[in-house]
Amino acid sequence: MFPKKKVYIISAILVASVAITIIAIVKLGGNKEKASHFVSTTCRTLHAVPVDAVGLWIFKSPSVLGDNLISGKHPFSSLLDQQSGLFKIANRLSYLLKSDSKFSFLGKSDLCTSLHYSGKNEVSVLISLNLEHLDTPEEIALLEKLTEGNKGTYREFNGATLYNSSGAIVTIHKDFLLASSSPLLVEASVRHLNSGVSILDNTDFDKIASETEVEDNLLFVNHIQIGKLFSGLSASKYLKHADFVSKFSSWSVMNASFDENQIEFDGTFYNIKGAGNFASSLEWKADGESEAKYIVPHNTFILLSLSPGDLNKDIDKIREYRELSKKLNQQNWDKAKEWLSSSEAEEISFAAIPYGGRLEWVTLIRHAKVNLFKKINRSLFSNGTSLKDTIIRNEYSGLTSELVGSLFLSNKEEFQLLSGEWTILGSEDILKEFSSGRSSKFSMANFIDQTPASASVSPGEAPFSFTVNYTGIQDTISALFKKGISESVRDNLSKRNLGIIQFEIKPFERRSDFKIVFYARNLEKLPIPPVDETETGPAGWQTDSIVKVPEGPFELRNFETGEKEYLVQLKNYRLQLADKDLKGIWAIPFQTPLRGYVEQVDFFNNGKLQMLFASGNMIYLLDRTGRYVNPYPKKVSKLVELGPKIYRSGDSFLIMLLHTDNTIGLYDRECRPVQPWTDIDVEETIKEFPELIEVSGNRYWVLRTRLKTRIYTINGMEVTSVLGNSSLLPTTPVKKSAGHEVEVRRADGVEIRLNLETGEIKKLKKRR
Repeated sequence: MFPKKKVYIISAILVASVAITIIAIVKLGGNKEKASHFVSTTCRTLHAVPVDAVGLWIFKSPSVLGDNLISGKHPFSSLLDQQSGLFKIANRLSYLLKSDSKFSFLGKSDLCTSLHYSGKNEVSVLISLNLEHLDTPEEIALLEKLTEGNKGTYREFNGATLYNSSGAIVTIHKDFLLASSSPLLVEASVRHLNSGVSILDNTDFDKIASETEVEDNLLFVNHIQIGKLFSGLSASKYLKHADFVSKFSSWSVMNASFDENQIEFDGTFYNIKGAGNFASSLEWKADGESEAKYIVPHNTFILLSLSPGDLNKDIDKIREYRELSKKLNQQNWDKAKEWLSSSEAEEISFAAIPYGGRLEWVTLIRHAKVNLFKKINRSLFSNGTSLKDTIIRNEYSGLTSELVGSLFLSNKEEFQLLSGEWTILGSEDILKEFSSGRSSKFSMANFIDQTPASASVSPGEAPFSFTVNYTGIQDTISALFKKGISESVRDNLSKRNLGIIQFEIKPFERRSDFKIVFYARNLEKLPIPPVDETETGPAGWQTDSIVKVPEGPFELRNFETGEKEYLVQLKNYRLQLADKDLKGIWAIPFQTPLRGYVEQVDFFNNGKLQMLFASGNMIYLLDRTGRYVNPYPKKVSKLVELGPKIYRSGDSFLIMLLHTDNTIGLYDRECRPVQPWTDIDVEETIKEFPELIEVSGNRYWVLRTRLKTRIYTINGMEVTSVLGNSSLLPTTPVKKSAGHEVEVRRADGVEIRLNLETGEIKKLKKRR
């Protein structure tokens, strides 16, 4: 879908912070009490948790964990590996509690699920269950039931007998049931129990727990360790950010609520290191809500807003963090700060917007006094030529990056647009779209307000707010994760066509309250842009073109029955396979318009046909069930204007694409550029693909434009260049003659014989 460019680092922080929720999904609720009492009396299982826990979720009863693991109602239920041994044990634990009165005593057992980094970028889960009120026969009976007798002795370790049950390592030691898919993690827990050392010996944890009022179930996250979790879950290209993730905060504590469409976290960041934690630099007092969501387009992928009451003053807190991190250039900072002060900025926002098949980043600055800033803007940026709604080159690009740090900015800020109270920085093309006013006609706020997510997503009154709308572009979210996890995430998210994440921070002294909302739902109909917008420019901010792009339905053939089928792109861009009567068979989410044709190919040469099509700069291949066929989707170097066009080549095929820069590219069956190949590049607009002809055993391309006909070799070298200033009629037939010769007609009406091998030209005598 979109190129996997530098994704906003906060999204990775969110993923890392809530990764535990994906592993141990539970529903919270109950009476409040002091965490110190909760830890010391109710949750004895913490004595079994190793000190290196990345995060831990404490439950007064295993029933809460089991109910939600098994129910499958929450948005991420399918991410859980229900075939894993650990899942089976949790499943059986819940079953015994509910169905067997002999095991009703389990309702008195507190439970903890903890996450640990186990090396080699692997993250493991430990389930710890307090059994101190059970006698030995009851413990043995429980172990037999949990493993269903399917346990083999793994090994003896420090006084504990470890069993292997369907891949889960299980033991009962010192009145605690321990279970994990990692033998090393179970062994570490045994060692901690023997030594009397546990997570309770972490002084920061103990202090935070004693200060925290919690509900029955509570999630703690250790941000010092979370960099390891980040490493274990994220794609390799993001591993370099693990240190920043670890320094985001010291600890966070949260409780949560779940339903089948939503996960909501309410919690607190504890910034024990002060300015050494990035979250402490966001301890601002907001004065009003962010307004950027009203001017960015509906399909904006990421929107981050900083909107304190006094941005000029509060931005210094970020400077303190950057200074401690040794990532501050004081001279550049002073220059940027002077510019910020002069502009009287009240809000700085950053947005990643799908545009032309890629993500474009823009910076949006809202000013308190527009007229004053116009004067300043003239002197700083444009030498007195700046006008409202005029796009000019930004001679001072990078100032925003100096203020907030390069981690938060993928925008080069090459151009600027002054429009109303906003200055918008970005590429020239996307600023033209903002200047047109189309974005505000159907904004991000408009889109969310027309969905059920509006009841959960706040109006953005926090000084720090971060919103992700991954509707239709789930692969962009899944790209954050390493390969195995990425596939599971993408498959899970694709089942729900609406997806919103919001993260906001409301700061206090030494702490910052936060709220995270994951909203995912499958809707029969998504909000779509008004008709007048789609007439002037396709939704998704795709640049319009004079090239006629087919909109479908695209006729296909059912390779099993031989009957007609159709691929249809709906108004919300979803792709639907329909039968011969245009009755839907299935539909899958999609985000951008198709750019031309849907070609059927037999990729595996087994008689089964797949659907090949293009959107943006991505080429997709779907099988008849709607699944992507490996190695697709594939990214090409340039945006696609029209295509693909398939040309058969023996048992294989070639893929031709017309790009938005008016060039024609040629690719093999795996969408790799053909070598050797010279992109066909002409002055006139190319509106159709060339014809492939064969002359004397060699193949040639015949390309027709409004003005002329050109002939190229199979490698893209023009043969008709030998004509010089002459040209061939755009409608001339290309007739095969003797040898390598073809008969064609020039624009002056003269018929010639052209040797495609040598370039020799012969005039033909006029026929009587």
